[in-house]
Amino acid sequence: MINLANLQENKVSTDLSGYPVVFLGETGDGKTNSMFNYLTSVAPEGKVPLFIEFEDRYKAIPGIMAARVYSIADVISILGQLQNPQIRDKFSGIVIDTIDKFEEMASTYNAKNKEVAIIEDLTFGKGKRYLNATLGIITEIRNLGLPVHVCVQSYKNTDIITKKTTVVTKLKDITEAKIFHDAFLIGMLKIDNKAKDPMHSDRLITFRKDDTNIKLKDTFGLPKEMHVKDIKTNLEKLFDKQFDKSQLRDDAVLEEIKEEVPFNEIIERGNELGGLLANEGHLEEAMNILKTNIGQDEQGNPKMFDSLLETQIDLAKVVVLKLEDVANKYNLK
Repeated sequence: MINLANLQENKVSTDLSGYPVVFLGETGDGKTNSMFNYLTSVAPEGKVPLFIEFEDRYKAIPGIMAARVYSIADVISILGQLQNPQIRDKFSGIVIDTIDKFEEMASTYNAKNKEVAIIEDLTFGKGKRYLNATLGIITEIRNLGLPVHVCVQSYKNTDIITKKTTVVTKLKDITEAKIFHDAFLIGMLKIDNKAKDPMHSDRLITFRKDDTNIKLKDTFGLPKEMHVKDIKTNLEKLFDKQFDKSQLRDDAVLEEIKEEVPFNEIIERGNELGGLLANEGHLEEAMNILKTNIGQDEQGNPKMFDSLLETQIDLAKVVVLKLEDVANKYNLK
């Protein structure tokens, strides 16, 4: 549980590999190669980014560490293996390449499981909820302490009325919200046509939002445009300029989210509190907490802690906290 008494002031991590980034670009703009070059440049010594690949373009990139997936089962298998600290510690972060293909795979997976042609055929917003649950794999990876970086296919769209052109994605709103919200940097790639060999040169990138690039995000205040190879140097200059050394730390940006208290101990604590409140004449309040939070059976009786599954650990915590509030109110030990 959170203890505000021990809360410390935040210090900014200098581990650039830990800040999730999103690279947008059209086909052939070099999203995978650019992401690989950037993340390799900022990876801590001895670590590399792991690319979860939903297509085969990565095979032309020497040195990339990539796992080609063909099904949701493959993705879940990777998630399971990342639970092992010895495997997880090899990687500076995970790259979803591309999120468009992941969304397509997740949509097909859920449609087949629910026996419909497309998930939009599921009524009452169920399709979105099923898709969001499958894309929750991204959150589970992040909860292991690994940043999740994303490559996204983009295209230019011109409004037939206003004639205004903007760069957009084909992603569903629910997917876009999941990946864009957590990103510190969202950049748009383009080929450097001034280079001697544009197709094989380092790409240009901008993180600056404007009327055309409406999806971009720049948390740190980078230059308007730069080559991908210069992102690291520009970020380091900004950190030196904006922060004192006392405001910086060199450990990871993200922390692994661990359950400090096992599920069975939470359940034991809840049963203990329930028994205490019942013995002291406060059974009705305890039962009301169980009924309003865990639910009730067909006869209207409150469901007990033994009806909870281990995946409902957060619900169990909430109920225990509410029972503790009642016990504290009556000064019960």
